[in-house]
Amino acid sequence: MLRSAIITCVLLCLAFIGKAQNHLEKKISVNFHDIRLETVLDSISHGSGFFFSYNSTIVPADSLVTVKVENKTIRQVLDYMFRGAFEYKEVENHVIIRRPDAGQYYYVTGYITDEVTGEKLRDVSVFESHQLVASLTNEQGYFKLRLKDKIPAVSLNISKSWYSDTAVHIKTGVSQEIKVSIKPKNFELDSVVIGGSTKVESTWWGKLFLSSKQRVQSINLNKFFVETPIQGSIVPGLGSHGKMSGQVTNSVSMNLLAGYSAGVAGVEVGGLVNIVKNDAMYVQACGLANIVGGKFAGFQGAGIHNNVLGNFVGVQTSGISNVVRKDLVGLQAAGIANLTIGKVTGGQFSGIINASIDSFVGFQGAGIVNSSVKEFEGVQAAGVVNFSAGKVKGVQITGILNVAATDMEGVQASGILNYATRVKGVQFGLVNVADTSSGVGVGLVSFVLKGYHKMSISTNEVVPYEVSVKTGTHWLYNIFSAGIDPSKNNKVYMFGIGWGSELPISNRFSINPELTGHGVYLGSWEELNSMVKLSASLNAHFGRYISVFAGPSFVMYHDNNMPKAVGYADKVLPNGYKRNNYSTNLSSWVGWNAGITIF
Repeated sequence: MLRSAIITCVLLCLAFIGKAQNHLEKKISVNFHDIRLETVLDSISHGSGFFFSYNSTIVPADSLVTVKVENKTIRQVLDYMFRGAFEYKEVENHVIIRRPDAGQYYYVTGYITDEVTGEKLRDVSVFESHQLVASLTNEQGYFKLRLKDKIPAVSLNISKSWYSDTAVHIKTGVSQEIKVSIKPKNFELDSVVIGGSTKVESTWWGKLFLSSKQRVQSINLNKFFVETPIQGSIVPGLGSHGKMSGQVTNSVSMNLLAGYSAGVAGVEVGGLVNIVKNDAMYVQACGLANIVGGKFAGFQGAGIHNNVLGNFVGVQTSGISNVVRKDLVGLQAAGIANLTIGKVTGGQFSGIINASIDSFVGFQGAGIVNSSVKEFEGVQAAGVVNFSAGKVKGVQITGILNVAATDMEGVQASGILNYATRVKGVQFGLVNVADTSSGVGVGLVSFVLKGYHKMSISTNEVVPYEVSVKTGTHWLYNIFSAGIDPSKNNKVYMFGIGWGSELPISNRFSINPELTGHGVYLGSWEELNSMVKLSASLNAHFGRYISVFAGPSFVMYHDNNMPKAVGYADKVLPNGYKRNNYSTNLSSWVGWNAGITIF
């Protein structure tokens, strides 16, 4: 039982190995003299674990053959017996012998080896440049080309990375087998630079639509390119230029599903994807994605995605995203996102996000976010956030947040927050923040770290004690104040917010016009009275941190005329002041304020 099991395992392993091996590349030794061809074929097939299949009316099975070879492949033995008159195709466990199309084509087959080691080389490109026919060698170094017999002179070019290019002249119109040895290139170690690839074949779309053989072919033939008027293809490799499509620049390229070419200088239309290895210009349109490995000039439109690895000049539109890896001059418009790695001169419009890694001159408009990593000059308009890590010269408009990480020269306008390190312009927002500012911030809160920060202790006709905090710039600062009259039966509490400006009239004196709004609490939050005050105080400065001020004010007061709580003032304006009544609720008067400012 054990012996039978071992034999069975060995046979299964041998069967698996035999099936995995390329039958035509198996090496055999035969010696036949005047033996029927059918007998010779049966002997070869039975000894090698496969079956020949052929039409006996075409293959002369009754003819006598004499053949003596040692350690040759089955393909070589068949070519020797048939004198290259037949071609062979493997289908599972059968080798089909058939006659090629008569009068149109002939076949060149052969093996490519390393000149130094004699090793058979795989992934070697063998191509004919006029007919645009190419083949890659297999793991046995074998290749096969079908050539037209109407070409008077044929030269095969052989290329592989790290090997010197080789050209071989062949006899035309006759099927033949050749053997070619190619020489490795000599490289000095310190001259080899290894870096990341940015070629179109390494992109996600390139890996999806291009086979490994096409990517190898592109590497091998990176110096060979030709131009043709037109290309038609179904998918890469299946079209008018076959496996050589990646080495051809076309004026017109029509791709049913996907196309692959070296370049386009005209119009390219694809049902799904257009892939261009180098440059493209004028018009490129497809249902899913356009991928260009070089620069592009013209119009590029895709249903989902455009990706240009070089510079872009023109208009780029897509349903989802656009990417330019170098500089952009023109317009990007996408349903979701636009990204330019290099400089932008023009515009970006998207439903969600625009991003520029280098400098930007022009207009960015996004539904959510605009971002520029370096200098920005122009207009940023977004629904949520505008961001620039570099200097901004222009306008930022957003619903929530504007950020200029360095200088801001121009206008920032947001619904909530503006931030800039150095402001030379105007900030409009609920909250404005800056490190330094030579402009103004208009909003509920404007804070400048290295700006105007003062605290005032003052008195006026309504309350004897009031404290105010002032922050912003000399030209425009925010005021936050709280005041109190603590009298036992005449209490008044006030709190206010407003804006002011310090206008110098000499080195020692300035005038501070201020506009403030106040809530007046007289015992009930529900019956809060309101006051608006416009004042102009003369400031006398004693050094950098202390000043005293005094000046008149004009007050508008709204009293709800409700009974006041016990202990609170029935009226806020003391006796002796002239009060102008406009209605039972609204009145005005001329008042005053005086105090001291520190910091």
